[in-house]
Amino acid sequence: MKIFSLCVIFVASAVKFIHAQNNQGICVPTGTCPPAPTSTPITTTPIGIDPRIVTPGSRCPAGQELCTTIPCGTRYVNASTANGIAPQGANPWIAYITNQTGYTGIGVLLDSTHVLTVAHKVNLNVGTPSNVRLSFGVYNPSAMTNVQTITAVAITLHPSFNAQTLMNDIAVITLASPVTLGPTTGINVACLPSTGQSFVGQSCLVAGWGQTAFGANDAPTTPQKQVTVPIVDYNTCRASMAQPSLLGTFVDRYLDPAGEICAGGTAQLDACTQDGGSPLMCFDATTRRYIVAGLVTWGKKCALAGVYGVYVSVPSYRSWIDSVVINQSG
Repeated sequence: MKIFSLCVIFVASAVKFIHAQNNQGICVPTGTCPPAPTSTPITTTPIGIDPRIVTPGSRCPAGQELCTTIPCGTRYVNASTANGIAPQGANPWIAYITNQTGYTGIGVLLDSTHVLTVAHKVNLNVGTPSNVRLSFGVYNPSAMTNVQTITAVAITLHPSFNAQTLMNDIAVITLASPVTLGPTTGINVACLPSTGQSFVGQSCLVAGWGQTAFGANDAPTTPQKQVTVPIVDYNTCRASMAQPSLLGTFVDRYLDPAGEICAGGTAQLDACTQDGGSPLMCFDATTRRYIVAGLVTWGKKCALAGVYGVYVSVPSYRSWIDSVVINQSG
């Protein structure tokens, strides 16, 4: 990731999940919800902390409970969003993904057993999910302390994923066991957007361990880095990518107006190779929570002025995400 750069190199039962992320809290394994604080909240940013609620019935899947002391999209630390080195704990929903070759990419935790990422980072392991391991709470990859590492049990690619054009580049990883969430582990889940939600015009945060420059081959870099990038409309992005020095007449073969969004365009501020799957997190000032607007998928080099990074548009795939998680939850 550059700060200087954070862009992946361009190469050619509904009730269960709805209640796993709702306005009151998130579903966690029974017995793992931390009690509400009795004095100073765990963060000075208001996050709507309520008394712990456990509702019998179908609000959460079997073996889980609704925990309102851990709203999705909230941090346990008061962290700066300044470009550069990410403060420790600033991105508690990020998953560090490895496979049989080592570090491969990034994902974002949706609930205690599901991670969202880009398909091109995990498509070769669909038949061998146990080779994929996800670590949570990672800050410095060279010092993996206080980290939870869990093996994948299933990888579900979008049925229309195209590995050549990176269209529909989205996947859900199901974990073999649940992640322990809460302030004691420093791990939380991100909030999902609503279907069709637009983030154009917002400046949003992306973090990761990708290369510091195009072709640097230094990923995973340490420690975690972050950068804020503005989301632009499709026409602005297409006009840039249609330049002869970029995609030219092939722009419509690779740039998807329905399933992708673009962000960046400022020199030295971008995602970069090996940041693939990292979530583009937009802050909602009303709820004071972070929402997953996109996932790093591809770009042309890294951090060039007037050239945008391309992200999977998560709002475009909300219904598909829901259907996968429902099926995986049984």
